[in-house]
Amino acid sequence: MHDPRPEEGRTEYSGTAGAVGPQEQADRWQQAEQAERAVRAVVAWYSSGIRDLRCAVREGAGTADLDVLLDARQQAMADLQSLEDGVGADEAARLAAHYTAALRELTAGN
Repeated sequence: MHDPRPEEGRTEYSGTAGAVGPQEQADRWQQAEQAERAVRAVVAWYSSGIRDLRCAVREGAGTADLDVLLDARQQAMADLQSLEDGVGADEAARLAAHYTAALRELTAGN
């Protein structure tokens, strides 16, 4: 996994943003960590739902819901890989907000 945490005493530079101080680096790292936790929780929820639906399919239910969950989990896994590879602060914030909201919606009835 890509570790976006700053090295002690080091200032990173971005071609478009200029110098990034240690506090901003720490904030970016925390945002990426929050996004990864949210995406992992959503992937786990989808995996659980997929497991339940596969049991239902074996008992004769249709596969439409299963296909939706498989596609959604695949997208979440791709987003998780992007986070692990390293994304910008804006993208990490967007993913954190998206998956936090998705998890809240997915687990609202539980």
